[in-house]
Amino acid sequence: MLRGCILRRVRSEQYQYVMIAIIVILIGIVIHDPLFLGEYTDYLALYYRSPNSVLSGYPYVDYEFEYTPIIAVLWLVASKIALYLSTHGYDPFLSMLRSLFAINIFFYITYVYIIYRISRERGIPRILSMLSIASPSIVYYLFYNWDIIATFLMILGVFLYIKNRVYGSSIALGLGASVKVIPIYALFSIFITILARRIGRAMLFALLGLSVAALPFLALLLIYPPGFFYFFSYHSRWYCENCFYNLLTDDIYDQSLRTLSVILTLSMPFIYTIVSHNRYIKEPGAMSMRAPLMSVALSISFSYIYSPQMNIFLAPLYLLLNNRLRYLLLIQDILNVMIMVLWFHEGVIASMIGIESRGPWFRESPIQWIAFVRIALIWVLAVVAR
Repeated sequence: MLRGCILRRVRSEQYQYVMIAIIVILIGIVIHDPLFLGEYTDYLALYYRSPNSVLSGYPYVDYEFEYTPIIAVLWLVASKIALYLSTHGYDPFLSMLRSLFAINIFFYITYVYIIYRISRERGIPRILSMLSIASPSIVYYLFYNWDIIATFLMILGVFLYIKNRVYGSSIALGLGASVKVIPIYALFSIFITILARRIGRAMLFALLGLSVAALPFLALLLIYPPGFFYFFSYHSRWYCENCFYNLLTDDIYDQSLRTLSVILTLSMPFIYTIVSHNRYIKEPGAMSMRAPLMSVALSISFSYIYSPQMNIFLAPLYLLLNNRLRYLLLIQDILNVMIMVLWFHEGVIASMIGIESRGPWFRESPIQWIAFVRIALIWVLAVVAR
């Protein structure tokens, strides 16, 4: 009897997760699919630079590609599917777009599963679990870029760590960092935590994770060096994208601020984890999740590049917040969504409030005001939640 009640409860919980995930996926498709609202995605921008090269060629080799090697492989698979379907009368762009949607759906489902496992094992309130799989930024940016892939690998790495599968955690976080660098900040935080107990184990953890992260780039360097050097050149020249350093300069390409950003971004996991360690020394479960996830949020907030889709990495933080703090992160999340909702209407907004703006990239723009407030809310959250 008791067993039957437990099984029914588990199935009911699973059903809720499945339904929420389906709703998120459908809303994301409505937002970004050209047959519906057709809002901007990075896929679209990349494809339309050179459609023929994308379909028939290879990333890095036949056209410039600024994403990581693992993403290049997924992009190549999607492009060849689109090329095949185009020979059967299907629109190549729609075929490619929906292939990329399918890839992100797969990784989103795996992300939802890990959140479900963590929530069940730790008794996390249902509302926090639901927010972590259906945050405003996940809903809006799920099909905007590939951040959900790296986020899944990041939360998988944290989950494996709290299960004491340290080296599996290292591999997952390293893979995540090879997709997008952000999970490396969680790896640094966990490294510091392990270092306080076992130096040798911590060193092996870091070495394994960093090696896994570097391996795809090493493969690219060996296979096609120009693609490797273009990737790093492209990102080293990028502008201050929605970052708080915008408040300090009119030059969004300021090299000194870019250098400062690198220092602060890399320092945050070490600083936060060390400062927080004594507080959670008697509560290792809380420390094991809070430190890496909050370190990621802080590193993003100090980054020279804070693209709106990067807020997907903050979604697991909902799992750790009490009633009041979850609203703080929710407000931050909504502001983050508003950046791209308003981005292409920035000229009209600036004109309505009587501001002469050079565009949404610059500090006088209302878009950058919103971008800064969401950053400040991360700082407030880090202080209050600690």
